[in-house]
Amino acid sequence: MLKYYPNVVLFDEEKANGVGIITGWKTPRLIHDELSSDALEKVVSIGPLYTKNGINFIIANLFLNPQISHLLLLEDSDVHSRMCDSIREFLYFLETEDIRFQKKFQFSKENIHEFCEYFKNHVTVVSSDRLNDTIEKLPTTASSLWRDGVEEFSLEVVETKQNLASEKIGFMVRASTVKEAWMRSLKLIGTYGNLKLSDYDEKQMELMDLSIIVREEDLNHPSMVGELGITEEELNLYANTLLSKDKPDDLQYTYGERLRNYSNVDQLQYLIETLQNKLYSRRAVAVLWNPAIETFVDEVPCIDLYQAIVQDNKLYMIAYLRANDVYNGFPRNIYGILKIQDVLCKALGLDKGYVNTVTGSAHVYERNFLDITPYVDGHVSFCEEDERGYFFIENNNGNIDVSFFNREGVLERSYQGKTATSLRDKCCFHISNLDHAFYLGQELTKAEIALENDLPYVQDKKLLIKK
Repeated sequence: MLKYYPNVVLFDEEKANGVGIITGWKTPRLIHDELSSDALEKVVSIGPLYTKNGINFIIANLFLNPQISHLLLLEDSDVHSRMCDSIREFLYFLETEDIRFQKKFQFSKENIHEFCEYFKNHVTVVSSDRLNDTIEKLPTTASSLWRDGVEEFSLEVVETKQNLASEKIGFMVRASTVKEAWMRSLKLIGTYGNLKLSDYDEKQMELMDLSIIVREEDLNHPSMVGELGITEEELNLYANTLLSKDKPDDLQYTYGERLRNYSNVDQLQYLIETLQNKLYSRRAVAVLWNPAIETFVDEVPCIDLYQAIVQDNKLYMIAYLRANDVYNGFPRNIYGILKIQDVLCKALGLDKGYVNTVTGSAHVYERNFLDITPYVDGHVSFCEEDERGYFFIENNNGNIDVSFFNREGVLERSYQGKTATSLRDKCCFHISNLDHAFYLGQELTKAEIALENDLPYVQDKKLLIKK
C-alpha cells in the first residue's frame, strides 16, 4: 500500500514486481493513457514531482514498496531533469549524511545501505517518446538484501500549537522581500492555522484569506536562493513557464498557456494594451481558471487570476490563488508573478509597485510541520515602519499634542487630549500595523502619566519618575 500521496499517485498494489514512473509536473493519468499494453503490465506506480521536497517521500515510498524494482524519471524540461538528477544525488549521501531525513521518517534499519546501493543503479532518466520502449525492455524482478523484512515507519510526530483563537478569515503579511514574507507567513500559519484534512488524505494547517504583500524583491538577487534547495536558475526556469504559451500535449495545463493562449487569447498582451489605452483602467484582468475544463478534471490551477492596477505611475499586481502551499509553493509562485509584473512594467514604461497574493486556502502540509517549527517557535519579527506615516507627541499647556506626518514628513493631522484613551480613537485610523499601535499606546500612556504628575515628557525617552 502506498503510504504517501495515495490520492495523487496511481498505484497498483496487486503487482508483485514492476516499474515506478515519476512524471515531473505532468498529470499521471495522461502518462498512463499513453503507455502501451505491454508497458502497462510492468508499471506499479506513476506519480508527479513538483519540487525537490517531494524527493523525500518518493524515497520513503520506494523503501516501503519493494515491488517497485526500477524508477523511471521523465526528462522533458530542464526543471524536471535537475529534479531527477537530485534523486540520484540524494541516494549517495542518504545512508551516511542525511541524518535529518532519517530522523524525519524514523529510518533505523541496518539495510538502508543496501537500499541506497540498489537504487543508485536502478534509476533511469528517459524522455516521454522513449518511455514505452524503455519499459518493455526492463526486467521487473530483482533481489537485494534490503527487500527482506521491510518494516513500516512513520513521520516523526510533531506537536503543533495551531488553532489559537483568531479572526478566522482576513489575515495579512507585509514584507520587503519574499523571504521575509515567507517566514512571517509560516509563523502565522503555524500559530493560528486550523488543523484539518486536505484533498490528498494528509493533514494540513490552514488559514483562510491570507494576503501576502511583497514590496521590494530584487529579481536579480532572489532572497529565497539557498532556502529549500532553491537556485536562481530554477526560479528563472519556473518563471519562464508562467510566461510561455507552449504546452506539452501530455500536460493538462500550464499557467503560461492559460495566460498566453486562453481560447486563442493572449491575456498578457491584453493587459498591456488595456493599460496602454487607459492607464487608469480597472479591467486589466487575466483569468487562468476555465470552468469548462476544471469542472471535469482532477488537476486544476492553484493560481486563478491576475490583476494589474496603476497608481502614481507604479504598476501593482494582485494575484488570487484558490490554494497556496506556503512552505513549498509560495516562493516559486510569487517569483513567477513578480516576473510577470516585470514584463508589464517594461512594456508600459512604469515603475514597480507591490505584489499581493490573496489566497483562499493558505496551508502547510503535515509533512512539513517539523520543517516550520524554527519559524513558529523562533523569533520572526513583524516589526517595521508604518507606511501611513508617524506621530510626534509632546505635552503643551495641560494637553497631550499629537501630530501625524506622512512618510515624506508632511503634517497631515493634529489632535489634542488629556488622556491616552481620549486620543486612541483619533489616532488609530492612521495606523496600519500592530507594532506601531503598540508603540503609540506606550508613548501616549507615558505622556498621560507625565501630564498628571507634572513630569517632563520626551518622546522615545525613558520617563523619569521621582520617588
